[in-house]
Amino acid sequence: MAKKHKTEREKQLLQTAAQEAVIAQALQFSRKRFKKFEEIIEQLYQGKDLSFSFADRRIWKINECFSGFAGKTKTADKKVFKEVLIQLDAKSELVSDESFIQALYNIVQFRAYWKKDLFKWKPEAKQPAAQVKELATYLFCKYKIPGFLYQGLYETKNMQYIQWLIHLGEGGKVKEMKNIPIPFTQKMGHYFINAPTKFSIAESLRWAQVKGLGGEDRLAERIAYSWIAIKPYSDEVFWEGFILLVVNGGMFDLNKLTELIDYVREERRINTGYSLKGRTLSSLFRQSDVWHSRFPKSGSNQVWRPSGIQGYRVEKRTEVIVLEELTESRKLSEEGKAMKHCVGSYTFYCAKGRSAIFSLRKYSGGVLLDIMATIEVNLQLQKIVQAKAKMNRPISDEAKKYMDLWAMNEGLSLNAYL
Repeated sequence: MAKKHKTEREKQLLQTAAQEAVIAQALQFSRKRFKKFEEIIEQLYQGKDLSFSFADRRIWKINECFSGFAGKTKTADKKVFKEVLIQLDAKSELVSDESFIQALYNIVQFRAYWKKDLFKWKPEAKQPAAQVKELATYLFCKYKIPGFLYQGLYETKNMQYIQWLIHLGEGGKVKEMKNIPIPFTQKMGHYFINAPTKFSIAESLRWAQVKGLGGEDRLAERIAYSWIAIKPYSDEVFWEGFILLVVNGGMFDLNKLTELIDYVREERRINTGYSLKGRTLSSLFRQSDVWHSRFPKSGSNQVWRPSGIQGYRVEKRTEVIVLEELTESRKLSEEGKAMKHCVGSYTFYCAKGRSAIFSLRKYSGGVLLDIMATIEVNLQLQKIVQAKAKMNRPISDEAKKYMDLWAMNEGLSLNAYL
């Protein structure tokens, strides 16, 4: 077994080295062919095939953005984008990474709303993220806007957030923002523009909703960091009713909120007619406790594709720490039984590609010593949204250390409440 593992590891190292050599060769060829990055931008603008240089993600992203300006109506925008890239490559850090190039692409798409000449802008900040904020404020805003709204500039799909940024920057009211996806009152609008900068835009919407419905700060934060904040915007009347029930239900252990949401979420999924009418918070908690105690359930094994997120392995002197993805309903059930929690209920969400479940385990001599944590990743957000030890307790400091290292390696963000 050890010999096989060593052979596989050596093979993987050789493959990694070969990939790095190809990337280095492509970048070296790119530098020899082009003396200035401006020349690369010009070649991409003209439609030249520079795919040999796509190991440099900036080149790949610029090529993708130029492709987005297809059609005669976009010809002028494409030219402006080229000129913006050349200008800002020389005067800022905004062409240093693909995420900032995406922000520039979005800014050019909304150039009809520019209030000033971009080509006269000079950055004051040195960090590129701060420069994006400076540039957006310079071009779009007469008035101060919530700091979290600048996150919308990096979107690849949802341009609605940028429209909100422009609307509020022009002095518009929150209640007049178009296509707010949840029922919003004027009071919620007040909380929205004052939401903490640490939240994402979606989290800010939920935080403002809970606050507007009378929820306290701690409850608003917990719901903002829960599945409710990242779920698709549908069935909002039902979930507003759930939030109201929780807000008006009185004091309870906030650490139980995730369990309650899991229970109600599953009940609503299997029965669209499920209603909260006549239920109290106490009765919901009792039903939730009964539901959680029923896992795992027997049945046929369901298998789904891995998420693509790599696991994690640390070899110590006498122990091996392994973080592995669970891709079968049988394994989820076994995990739930061992950990005395309801991860077995996540089969549907894993099979649909919405979530990925990982198990952090400690082995010695090939024998499982301990399951340290069960971890849920929201695949759309690439975010760790839950991490639980046995009986839904918080994970240990040791487990958190390994989880944090893994998250950093895989580029995953973390829920503030883990």
